Amino acid sequence: MLRQPLRLMRDAVKLGLMAAGRNVSNFGDKTLKLISPRLLSVIAEDEKEKENQVNLLSPSLFSLHDEGKGIERSTSLVNGMGLAKTKDHMAWLDLVMEASGITDAVENMKDEKIKKAMTSILSEGDMRSPTGQPLYFTKKNVSEMYGESETRKIDTMELLHTTFTPEQVEEQKKFGFAVLRKDQLEIVYGKNSPYANEERLETFKNIPKEEMHGHIVRNVRALAEMKSFRVSTQMEPPSRARRKRNVILAPVVLVPLIFASALLSGPVILSPILLSPIILSPAVLGPLILSPLAFVPVILSPRVLSPFILSPEIFTPIILSPLALHPFILSPGVFNPFILSPMVLSPFILSPQVFSPLILSPFALTPIILTPTVGTPLILSPFALSPIISSAQIMFAAVLSPYVLSPIIDSPLIFAEVIASPSALS
Repeated sequence: MLRQPLRLMRDAVKLGLMAAGRNVSNFGDKTLKLISPRLLSVIAEDEKEKENQVNLLSPSLFSLHDEGKGIERSTSLVNGMGLAKTKDHMAWLDLVMEASGITDAVENMKDEKIKKAMTSILSEGDMRSPTGQPLYFTKKNVSEMYGESETRKIDTMELLHTTFTPEQVEEQKKFGFAVLRKDQLEIVYGKNSPYANEERLETFKNIPKEEMHGHIVRNVRALAEMKSFRVSTQMEPPSRARRKRNVILAPVVLVPLIFASALLSGPVILSPILLSPIILSPAVLGPLILSPLAFVPVILSPRVLSPFILSPEIFTPIILSPLALHPFILSPGVFNPFILSPMVLSPFILSPQVFSPLILSPFALTPIILTPTVGTPLILSPFALSPIISSAQIMFAAVLSPYVLSPIIDSPLIFAEVIASPSALS
């Protein structure tokens, strides 16, 4: 929808330049900047980038340096105040760069160790701390961190897995769960198990296999509807009702999550969500980890301290749902528009986005790091203190989206238009 008016505008500009006798060769490959002045810039425009741009009513004005050419140099505040190459100029520039975070961003980009670490993570898929410690649980590090009791739980699960029959494996693949035999229940709940529970063991032993499926289905539905669920065959009194806050290995399919704040305000781990809109369900401290989302609109559901980690999203629009302290880490997205959803302290890190526009969604302190995008325009979405670092922007457009203190570092703009989007201190 947006590409058509932008293409029409580009064609009109090209026609006007041709009528004025200007060279329009390779015009389609250049970035069009229209009514987007660059104000108070701290570094001069790169000459190679300027060759790949068509600037109309988009000058660089009142720069904080004495470099560049033409109007950029003649309107420089440094030259006008006579501070060129003086200590006062350098002190002033250092203050501006420190306040805007440019110094830290540039230093980070120069740090080869960080680049090598990122390359190692992407190529090997092995996430480790600087000391070489795996950033995921193994039997060895669980034993070291949590002691013998947690190791016994792992041993119990390993022993249980060795007793699965082919029929149970097939049942688990088909239904997502399998009913345990009595000897397997002894392994999990018997007196030698870290999960020992004699009452529960007797309860499960007395439930016929053909009835167990019905109990499981009812409990899953109760969980989805935010009702308490039971592990016994008799109704428990309300005082003993127990709610489950953590959602682990529990896929959600075709279950609208409406007024489900209690469920979403806890970790959701290894639990894909499919065709299940999230409506009027604010979330606090509810990270999604290894939990992909597909066709899951998020509507009127603000999220705080609820990062998406290793959780790809597809066709997941975020509408009227502000995000705060909500990083997207290793979570690529496709067709995920952000509409009327402001963001604060919600960086995108190693999370490529495709056709995911930001519309009327201002953001601040939300850097975009190693996150290339395709077809992801900014429309009426001003932003501040949000540098774009090593993140190519392809088929990009910034329309009526001014930005402040948000430098674009090592991030090429390819097939891009910047329309009425002035910048300051960037």
